[in-house]
Amino acid sequence: MKYPHNLLAVPFLGLCLHGCSSMPIQAALGDTLLANEQKTIAIFERSNPSVVCITVDEQLPDYARGDFSSEMPAASGTGFMWDNDGHIITTNHMVEGSRSVKVILADQRVLDATVVGLSAEHDLAVLKVRGGDDLPRPAVLGSSHGLKVGQTVFTIGNAFGLGRSFTTGIVSALGRNFEGEENGVIRNLIQTDASINPGSSGSPLLDSSGRVIGVNVAIYSLSGGSDGVSFALPIDIVKQVVPSLLAKKTGKNKAE
Repeated sequence: MKYPHNLLAVPFLGLCLHGCSSMPIQAALGDTLLANEQKTIAIFERSNPSVVCITVDEQLPDYARGDFSSEMPAASGTGFMWDNDGHIITTNHMVEGSRSVKVILADQRVLDATVVGLSAEHDLAVLKVRGGDDLPRPAVLGSSHGLKVGQTVFTIGNAFGLGRSFTTGIVSALGRNFEGEENGVIRNLIQTDASINPGSSGSPLLDSSGRVIGVNVAIYSLSGGSDGVSFALPIDIVKQVVPSLLAKKTGKNKAE
């Protein structure tokens, strides 16, 4: 059983990871995109600005530093903007006990962040960006109520610390329990076959309208990579947990 955060050095292959071409897709492909392809592209373009890549403790990965060194961060993951106050949702197991956390925005700005709330029970963490103007808009939240096995899902994750990867799959099962080495049993998870790899921990699970319906927290893998069995905490649970974490941060009573 694996948590999808990057703990191993992965050689940088010198691939073009971001902004390789300024040529618009339609200009390159003409009118050959099918309607379902255009819809999928639109989901990515709407959702991507709200997603952040996260590095913990060590130096930044190559795509953020702009050189071709093979050194990688001690841990890398993903998160998404929660509100207009600079709060970010990610996983507890990736940032708990960290000395420093940096977030990399879609426009490649690198900002420091602090951990302001943790829930080991749900494997959730709330970060707060320090400084920075013109922050990305919050992710659009959906509901995990009424999800159906077989419906299409998407995710944007910092797979292997390489930068943003957009993958898709279906809801494979609902109400799954997952027992991990770090956080014990997490209950009532969404199981999907969307490709989730180390570095994708904390990435948003999206529905076909680009709304967040879960937070990817774990994979079941015999190989260490994606075997098509991934687990996400339903967003309706996240909505219940995050306000209490923020209340603890501010010292307010939850009932206030």
